[in-house]
Amino acid sequence: MRLAVNDINREPLGTASVDESARPSSITLDGGCRTILLQWEGALDEQGRLRRCPVCGCREIFRRQDFPQRLGLMLVIGTIIAAVVLIALWQVIWAMGVLLAAVVIDRIICVFTRECLVCYRCRTEFRDVTIDGSHEAWDLATGEKYRPIRRIETPRQDGPCTQA
Repeated sequence: MRLAVNDINREPLGTASVDESARPSSITLDGGCRTILLQWEGALDEQGRLRRCPVCGCREIFRRQDFPQRLGLMLVIGTIIAAVVLIALWQVIWAMGVLLAAVVIDRIICVFTRECLVCYRCRTEFRDVTIDGSHEAWDLATGEKYRPIRRIETPRQDGPCTQA
């Protein structure tokens, strides 16, 4: 299994490859500068499928398509530019053809991309794992439960605090 590890604040820490059958207690991320402890107890079921995040211990994970985001963004931007230029040149039929071609290319990419599992809490991604019907797609209610709370940090004051 390949991991893209994040911390509890969802900040990326690095990537690593793990042999889940060996269940190592710690992994060293690419670059060798960080070691992460893994909690394997209850993380895998009897068939070796992932049921819990071994990085943060969260019991809820979801599956998603491992779509290359940069490619998708380039496709959208290129399509918009081409369609706007063609519409400006009064070539509306060609502009519709470009938009239709972008949809077809997007569907082809989606058919050939693999799925990965993602932890709701820390957003660590697990690739090259067995995904079955019990792994649900992302759920809004569960996602809101694990949404990070953004704290506004106030600047430090010199001297005693004043109350208004």
